[in-house]
Amino acid sequence: MTKKLCIVGGEDVHKRINLSKYLISAGFDVTILGTSEQQFPNEINYIHYNLNRKFSFISDFKTIMFYKSFFKKHSFDIIHTYDTKPAFLLPLALIKTKTPISRTITGLGTIFMSKRISSFLLRRVYFIFHSTVKNRISQTIFQNTDDRDLYLNKDLITKANHSMILSSGIELKDIPQRAKRNNSQFTFICVARLVYEKGIINLIEAARICQAKGYDFKYQIVGPLEENSKRLNETILKQYDDIVDRLGSRTDIIDLLTKADAFILPTFREGFSRVLLEAAAVGLPLITTNVPGVGDIARHEKEGLIAEVRNSESLAKAMIRMATDRTLANELANNALHRVELFSLETVASQYISIFNNIIDSKNK
Repeated sequence: MTKKLCIVGGEDVHKRINLSKYLISAGFDVTILGTSEQQFPNEINYIHYNLNRKFSFISDFKTIMFYKSFFKKHSFDIIHTYDTKPAFLLPLALIKTKTPISRTITGLGTIFMSKRISSFLLRRVYFIFHSTVKNRISQTIFQNTDDRDLYLNKDLITKANHSMILSSGIELKDIPQRAKRNNSQFTFICVARLVYEKGIINLIEAARICQAKGYDFKYQIVGPLEENSKRLNETILKQYDDIVDRLGSRTDIIDLLTKADAFILPTFREGFSRVLLEAAAVGLPLITTNVPGVGDIARHEKEGLIAEVRNSESLAKAMIRMATDRTLANELANNALHRVELFSLETVASQYISIFNNIIDSKNK
């Protein structure tokens, strides 16, 4: 019998298309709600709706009302959320209904990395909302142990109603290309949203340090600038345009990765970094930081080099070592190719299928 599943997310919800194909093969009828502008295949019923990524009482209230109306008209065997806001807005909207709700916590977002007073206050609100919906959630799936432990310590979940699935999975058969890694000018690439917490300032400062020490490397940063603050803005970035190439938003990420020699992500925190998986899958050695959401992918001197968080000098040191020791870089790249197989989408999908089926079976008992 076909089981009706609704996946609710935000602007990145198109990243669930490949997972949905596995779910459909396992007997699920899949509907997806999101704010993505990407094209969805015919076998998935995609519905676009409005969701403001930032905190806004008015828009969040409208989103809650949309959820109430939509799920009153459409019934499902299970609803699963991705993204920060749907994880609590959806169960808030459906708090008096009985359809099972599960969710994946893909990361805790900028407010958990920032030390601003506003972020502190938003964290308090975040905890209140999650505490309110605690008993409405059938299962919370985490992608790293740090996020899970925070939820346990804050009493936002129980020991019985959570699971661990490392990463959202990566479809390795869709990435047949391998990086040749033979550029005459050693090329580093970073793919990320350009926000302070991704370590963008540390990256461009490290590039300048390498230049000052006489190293002629190439640096590419791919992704949209999503911050305009004293810490990170267009004016600051322009000061490094002579050394760093900013490519903006791109759709040919895999192609760009295959033309680089190493991948770098000096992030302050991740949920479970998909872009590190993509870089590993094309055979790039990794440079990153020892933070949640990274350690399961890149281990120091195994798949990459680990620099100190928020430390431009440490980052520059790792970059110089990577670029000047080709033997080491080759070994790290080879290890990364093998490591990424642990996070294949087929493996991840089988875990989701098992969890969804168990939740539906429990409801029907």
